[in-house]
Amino acid sequence: MKGCCNVIIIAFLLLPRINAAGVKTLFDENDEVIVYKESDYQKGLYDGTKAHTFLLYSSWCGHCQKFAPVYKEIADAIKSWSSIVLVTGVDCVYDVSVCRLYNVRGYPTIRFIGPTTNTSDTGITYDGNRAKDAIVDWIATQLAEVKNPPASWPNLHPVTESEATTYKSSSANFRPKIILFVNNEKVGRQTMLDMQSREIRFALVNSTAAAVLGAKSRGIGVLSENGKISHIANIESDTAKLEESMRHILGNETSSNTDSGGEDKGNNQDSLEFVDTSLQYNVYELDMQSAINTALYMEVGLKTEFTEKELEDLKNFISVVRRCGSWTLDYKKQLGRIKKGVDKVTTLTNTEWTDILEDAADAGFPRNSTFLGCKGSKPTTRGYTCGLWILFHTMLTSCYKASPGSVSVLRAIHGYVDSFFTCSYCRNHFLSMSEQMKLLSITDDQTAIMAFWEAHNQVNHRLSTEVHDPYFPKVQFPPRSLCGKCSDDTGQFNSDHVFGFLMKHYRRVETPFGNTRVTARRKNKKSKKGKKGKGGG
Repeated sequence: MKGCCNVIIIAFLLLPRINAAGVKTLFDENDEVIVYKESDYQKGLYDGTKAHTFLLYSSWCGHCQKFAPVYKEIADAIKSWSSIVLVTGVDCVYDVSVCRLYNVRGYPTIRFIGPTTNTSDTGITYDGNRAKDAIVDWIATQLAEVKNPPASWPNLHPVTESEATTYKSSSANFRPKIILFVNNEKVGRQTMLDMQSREIRFALVNSTAAAVLGAKSRGIGVLSENGKISHIANIESDTAKLEESMRHILGNETSSNTDSGGEDKGNNQDSLEFVDTSLQYNVYELDMQSAINTALYMEVGLKTEFTEKELEDLKNFISVVRRCGSWTLDYKKQLGRIKKGVDKVTTLTNTEWTDILEDAADAGFPRNSTFLGCKGSKPTTRGYTCGLWILFHTMLTSCYKASPGSVSVLRAIHGYVDSFFTCSYCRNHFLSMSEQMKLLSITDDQTAIMAFWEAHNQVNHRLSTEVHDPYFPKVQFPPRSLCGKCSDDTGQFNSDHVFGFLMKHYRRVETPFGNTRVTARRKNKKSKKGKKGKGGG
């Protein structure tokens, strides 16, 4: 029996940890996206020669997972611009300290950082829609606005009347070989970036510069040595044909930065890891503790300083986690140290918050996160968000009609999501749903439990058509395999049976060693004290 326990302990220790080095996340070596680490991001971003599109993301964030393919498309679309701008990112799950320096308030965040050696330059934030073409246009616009760009960069501004007059002069010190006449700056800028030649400029058809040069329609103008347009070729709308024509005029018929064959990056698929799907509905203490760890170290830890509301939300959240979770006595004491640390302050900085966590870690509070029942088939699926949902349901049911009560738990959950949940898309959806369902107006514990269950199922329904783990499709909970009486053949739920199921299901907390701890219903302070449940309740 002793040997068996040793095997279980070894297997537990070998489970992958959330901050293990080298874990594949949303991008890999087959993508055109460069993922920096804390050790190399400054050297990469601030070399002074190139601009960077910089994505600050979290690999657990569902919206980041949904946006990742778009970001890869952006990287592919502008890979010919790589001598000017690089498409990069950092995973805040593994390098939260980097993201804190950039004052990230939500994921995903896109920044543009021009060619600079100033490491305090945190860049310009993109706040438009997340469509590929819109972001590519924004990148090109930001590049055009860079002051004093490197001499090797193409000119990203349209020809002015003054420049056109100079080009026509036979004594001009410099004139481009080609002037591209286009209808708008967007096409002109992006073509200049594709071509990357100082011998090409663009002019707007309806500008005075075009009139000076004698152009009345779109086309490719070739400037002669005496400053006259010797030829204007009408152009097709096809950008590839346009650029091919200009390369031919310049005497370079080869395409810029084309793939040289070899590995087909488009067929790259994330490898799926074997997982035991039978564990997915179990309530594991390890999953909840790992979710708390991720929340406190990586979500709360992203704050540089806390507002009065954020500090109050943090105090409330830690309080209900400690009181309403099903924890061993040691873990409850560790949470108590964190609670004591925040309760005694009226202001809080990141340094002070880190010291509070380090004090708890010295007493055994875990620094790493390992998921068991919430483990996904890929490193980017399930994990933290799965553990967080289980934690929330467990706290709500554990404090049903007992201090501080399910209503207080629900409000603490709302406060945590509002102040600290960094997936912007997910947070906004939850807060909007909360307002529609009037979650903060609920005054009854049973209603709080059932409303949160309903909210969770609404999220499952929305995500069922979006990014999810192929091994764990989003379904309405509980499925009939778990509770046959909770719903009928049409999927209609019976509220009374669902409530009874939730109260029973989330009180059966399993340890990673195969033991089950059934938590006793918490007693209200006004009632007589009963016997304590195992594990400190």
